[in-house]
Amino acid sequence: MSQKETILKVETPPISHRRKNIKDLGKNKFRRAGHLQDQILKFNYPKDNNLDLFKSLKKETIKDIENANVEIKEIVEGIKLTPSKQKVIDCLCKLLHARSQTLYRDKANYYLGNEGFEMQPYGGENTPAPKLGFTLYELTKEYKGGERVGGKDIENIKTILQDLNNRCFLLSYVETTHKKDGGRIEKKIENFGKLLHILKISRTEYNKDNIELSKKENTVILLSPVFIRQIDTKFILYPNDINRRTIIAYGSQNLSDTVLRLREYLIRELSSKRFTCEIYIDRLYYMLNEKWMKDSRKKKVKEYLNKALDTVKALGLLLSYEIKTGVTGEPKIVFHLNKDWE
Repeated sequence: MSQKETILKVETPPISHRRKNIKDLGKNKFRRAGHLQDQILKFNYPKDNNLDLFKSLKKETIKDIENANVEIKEIVEGIKLTPSKQKVIDCLCKLLHARSQTLYRDKANYYLGNEGFEMQPYGGENTPAPKLGFTLYELTKEYKGGERVGGKDIENIKTILQDLNNRCFLLSYVETTHKKDGGRIEKKIENFGKLLHILKISRTEYNKDNIELSKKENTVILLSPVFIRQIDTKFILYPNDINRRTIIAYGSQNLSDTVLRLREYLIRELSSKRFTCEIYIDRLYYMLNEKWMKDSRKKKVKEYLNKALDTVKALGLLLSYEIKTGVTGEPKIVFHLNKDWE
């Protein structure tokens, strides 16, 4: 790769204008489990010495995959989501925080939603999984960043939930518990299953003008334990209005996968107090859009990255960035984050 790697420029609305619209939004926050974040950001980089994933899977995991009637070769590690599904997961994390008991982590109902909980097999043991109740109108309103909700919007959210209900994901990671004596306990988690199960879904009635008439019947879903595992110690704080802010900063409801993944990556770096962070540009391209890179569409990734950089600047999350040559001779990008961002 050339050392003169550049990010393609595209025309976007002025950042100053979008910052002005964002600066007066609220500052309340919600927690999102760090393990969930890590799984969403997982990707395969060709230059890494990746081991054959399936040779290392447990027999129980392979059996779960076979029982789901899914070809093993079609499985990828981590949580791969479309932008619309990513937005819904963001909204569910916020609702889970808002509708759970979050003050006393020693209580049995800590971060377990507002509809009780169920014990669910996860990582080789039975563990609590939260149940969350809400109306489709509420979820759609959050998804749209507070903008007006119509019948088609609600049906769209219903379809996204049903799609998520039909999909399974392979999660593989290590949970670390630090001991008082300075030691630690590491537990390998491996699970193939759904992010959510729909237990009850609302039937919505509209009038002839496509206006919703009924908003009272709850939808109830059972969330995967990954939404709450170690959320007391490994978590990332998000502004309550992160969805609305991102829509304003991007200039559209139709957020790209690239902007969402760059936002998630930088917020994770900020949460870890890495206010100046760097990554080789080629690796960044794969993290932001692995599929396009495998399809030899690097030019498209560069184009979308430019708008994503513009967006996180408008959010106030990114102060500046610079392109440098790394020790390997390849270009890397250095991000300078706003340590006071909230």
